[in-house]
Amino acid sequence: MVTILLAACLASAAFKPIGLWFLAIFGFALFFFKLTSSSKPILHSFIFGLTLNAIVLHWNSKYVGALPWLLLAVLQSLFYLPVGWVYKRSKSLWLCALVLILMEETRARFPFGGFAWTRIAFSQVESPALPIVSFGGVFALSAFTVLIAILIARIDLKSFVGIVILFIAVLLIPANPQGSGSVRLLAVQGNTPEVGLEFNSRARAVFNLHRDATREFAKEPFDAIIWPENAIDIDPRQYPQVAADIRLLTGELKAPLIAGVVQQENGSPENASIMYSTEGLLQSAYIKRGLVPFGEFMPWRKIAEFVSPMAKTIIDFVPGDQLVTHLVSGTKLGPILCYEILSDSLVREMANSSKALIVHTNSATFANTAQSAQQLAITRIRAVEHSRAILSVSTVGITAFIDNNGRVLSQTQENRKAFLVGSLPLNSNRTFVDRLWLWKS
Repeated sequence: MVTILLAACLASAAFKPIGLWFLAIFGFALFFFKLTSSSKPILHSFIFGLTLNAIVLHWNSKYVGALPWLLLAVLQSLFYLPVGWVYKRSKSLWLCALVLILMEETRARFPFGGFAWTRIAFSQVESPALPIVSFGGVFALSAFTVLIAILIARIDLKSFVGIVILFIAVLLIPANPQGSGSVRLLAVQGNTPEVGLEFNSRARAVFNLHRDATREFAKEPFDAIIWPENAIDIDPRQYPQVAADIRLLTGELKAPLIAGVVQQENGSPENASIMYSTEGLLQSAYIKRGLVPFGEFMPWRKIAEFVSPMAKTIIDFVPGDQLVTHLVSGTKLGPILCYEILSDSLVREMANSSKALIVHTNSATFANTAQSAQQLAITRIRAVEHSRAILSVSTVGITAFIDNNGRVLSQTQENRKAFLVGSLPLNSNRTFVDRLWLWKS
């Protein structure tokens, strides 16, 4: 059991904030090695998955409590049970590796739309194998990592040669080519009056903070102002003073505003990315399609309310059903709202419809945890996967400009009012994995 726990701890340390990518390889190698001598491979697989997910997802417990965090970790670890079962039946590590990757793909989609936060690839943002995502997506990077782990678990001269050849092969993958042109953006991290679950109880205060910070930081020309998710949690259509403040701000700065807005539609909330023109008028609106289970909608509501009284406070959002981009200086920018960054299909569709991406996110609910650093790593991987530069804007941090090869060009610190002004590079090139997806569709 000690070996399994050590293996899970090593693998978890590959994820941010530690982020030592190679520890995922050694952690999974140790896990596979232990299976070869285990009399209880199913139990050991479950314990490995539970420990790994509990450590990586510990940020989820800070404000919602230990029980929901542990239940999430248990749900994720159930997908490791088939790995142990397959080894018990076949004694084949290769089959185990295949099942592990298939289970990872399954839990990224099921249940409730899936939860992909602890996909193996998302620990590999610093790996030299990162460019492989432009050819095979996140699936390929996870598979590569597991393949190397299997070769180490059964190390011999032939396996060693295989490892060397594989790493040489990925090192030969060219970087994503640069495009042409850019848009200059002002990203405003306005902070919140407080963090945790109560941050949005003072929605007008959050709006005021971002409005005032924008005026403070707008000292040079830019093509658009970008605010994070939940920056406007008070529907401007129902509060004339908020709408008036938006018109005044965009008019003064002579720039459009793209902001995360919670608006009400037929009595139900929608999480939106809305672009206001220089006259403060609604120009385009994207309604979030990938909602957060147990955060923006409540599956199994009666059970959830029994587990945690906070479930009663969750009001079901209405998901969007259309892909909408924002037009800035004649260029299409694709909005992604926080949790959507986990969805292969949603990010791919938006990347194929635009020349750069904007990620609106709100980390105030999980401030002072590893959540923001982990999400930034996922966002960097998506930039490489689709060869799109990304501006990720957060209420409390981390806000960052990322190029189409996953490099962070600039970023803010967390938990403070801050801003970034930068040129977001544009790119119309499509990666192999995106061209393949378009051909299949």
